[in-house]
Amino acid sequence: MKKTYSLLLGIVASSLTFTSCVEMMENADDAQIVKPINVSIKVNAVTGFVDIDGNGTPDPDFKPHGLKVRFVNYDEDSVVETQTDENGIATADVVPGNYTISVTGRTENDGIVYYLNGALKNKPLMKDVTPEQAAASQDYSLAIRPSRVGPLCFREIFYAGSPGFYFRNQFYEIYNNGDEVYYLDHLCFAQLEPGTPTATPPQWPDEDGKNNYVYGCVVWQFPGTGKDYPLQPGESVIIAQEGADHTKNQGRTGEYALMDNSKVEFEAWSGNPQRQNPDVPDLKYVFWSGRVNKTQWLTSVFGSAFCLYQPGRDLTFEDKSYWILGETTQHKVGNTIEFARIPAAQIIDGVELLGTSSELNKKRIPGFVDAGAASVGATYNNMSVSRKKIDERPDGSPIYQDTNDSSYDFEALTPPAHRRDGIKTPAWSWSMNK
Repeated sequence: MKKTYSLLLGIVASSLTFTSCVEMMENADDAQIVKPINVSIKVNAVTGFVDIDGNGTPDPDFKPHGLKVRFVNYDEDSVVETQTDENGIATADVVPGNYTISVTGRTENDGIVYYLNGALKNKPLMKDVTPEQAAASQDYSLAIRPSRVGPLCFREIFYAGSPGFYFRNQFYEIYNNGDEVYYLDHLCFAQLEPGTPTATPPQWPDEDGKNNYVYGCVVWQFPGTGKDYPLQPGESVIIAQEGADHTKNQGRTGEYALMDNSKVEFEAWSGNPQRQNPDVPDLKYVFWSGRVNKTQWLTSVFGSAFCLYQPGRDLTFEDKSYWILGETTQHKVGNTIEFARIPAAQIIDGVELLGTSSELNKKRIPGFVDAGAASVGATYNNMSVSRKKIDERPDGSPIYQDTNDSSYDFEALTPPAHRRDGIKTPAWSWSMNK
């Protein structure tokens, strides 16, 4: 319930009748005047293993100062922004309540740029917390893991489907936003657990610690032996759920128009050969939690979470010499189904997608992967999340915003589109020869 913070201000400012004023005064006991509290949060940049309580060893090479900190209270629909000081402490005046606290920023170390992003969700803040208390208490600190700025990023994701409850034209575009060629060989594209947003995320074994891994429920891998699939700066590769021309469906025009995914580089199709497009190469799946779905791979129209990571070797489905419980797989506490256990150091980019932008309390993946989340705000609305263009290279190819905070990096657009802004197609794409 929203609280009434200033009853007297409402009475003085209004031009209500005497009767109305009397009624308001009679209801004054129902209002609650809330005094703001002054709270501090200590941000630590840590490397190495972080235990289940969030304890890690601060790395002096990464100075967590000048980072943007947001205190978000969804119950009160309020956002307070501030910055960390030279000691990594952020202080703000907030209304008592439960908060999602996100940290975003970047730093440079030995000529390499790193993100310093993190998030702490559902944190109760009910009393004043001094900077000294925050510095001395694990209860009011946030350990963030430096993440190297990588060249690859998710550029556009169409996940929410089209009007008429049509979802088979989902697609995922991966872009080289850097300045050097990147070889896609062995790159993995993972859907992360849980597949649908939830305010009660899974509990992983304590021995995995906190924010050291993300967990995949489905993992696809690009082919190649090392340098077979170069992606030049300004080029993208597109993966479709089903590599078909969905515009050929009857009665689908105007707002019901569907995507032509028949010329994408790969399709991610787990079964039902009658629906496969023989012209579009299949991306191979190398991990699938539980039982493999033999008819389709569908990601949630309410939003899933994804990451790109590089294991550095060719993977095979059900390779028992690689998929080993506690090493490369893990199960939830109280559950026997295994999930791919992906180390933080291997992650190149990640995106959190939610049903609406006000559901950050349902974040599933750690803040070092994505401090925020993107959303199209509804389902089956023919909208995609598209990364914001911020500049161009000398050759005219776009440069996109990438701060590891999808709340700011993406915008919702309609209709979905492949390779906006003149993005190039790689020369090896089979579609270039059609």
